[in-house]
Amino acid sequence: MNLSKNKDPLFIELGKIERSEQMKSATFQKLQRRIQKKRSIPVMPAVISVALAAVTFFLVFSFMNESPETAGSLTDTEAIEKVLNMQLNKPEDEFFEVVYAKWQRMEEVYASETEYTSDPMEGTPELIAYEEYIEKEFKPYFTSNGFDNFKVQPMDFHYFFAMDNQRNYEMELLDLNIEQSENTATNYSFSAEVEYTDPDGESNVYSLTGRAIVPEQGKIGQINFTDANEFQQKISDDATP
Repeated sequence: MNLSKNKDPLFIELGKIERSEQMKSATFQKLQRRIQKKRSIPVMPAVISVALAAVTFFLVFSFMNESPETAGSLTDTEAIEKVLNMQLNKPEDEFFEVVYAKWQRMEEVYASETEYTSDPMEGTPELIAYEEYIEKEFKPYFTSNGFDNFKVQPMDFHYFFAMDNQRNYEMELLDLNIEQSENTATNYSFSAEVEYTDPDGESNVYSLTGRAIVPEQGKIGQINFTDANEFQQKISDDATP
């Protein structure tokens, strides 16, 4: 068996030259330090530590950058709650800004007697801003078709649509109850209590009922109110100049 293959290069080099005892001792000590140094390096633990650190960083970074849509699947009830809370509470200022801008542009466009072959509002900055706002707020809770149908139902979409250019009212969802159908798992009914304060400061509580169909988990296919006539009429009257 040829053992030279297993020799350290320093051993091979030593065999080729003449050395004094002092030089042999110094070389031996140098070789010992080299061997000890090689043995002292914890290769595997270091590799494992680096790998664990990389995995931890990746997981933390991924979690911090998850969007609301992917941060965790909503239940059907949670999706309905999200939508109704946005519908039945007075909206933020951003809503009024984009809606009023759209209405003003519509009044200008449709006041003209020009005959259009396509919708003159299409592509206008005001309509684009409005659609982007609605998509940001509501789309995550709907199926694709459900969202398309939902956004073209003004009175089922936002009761405060009828408030025109007024903001001097208050609306607050006081209570909400959602029940799943015993016969059809995708069907839900809901009832709500809403406190509405008109522009004159008079407050009343209104009872509303409705239903929702949720064909995919946390994604609404259809939602509408089945009994809200009194409330709708009150808001319509207040919005009339």
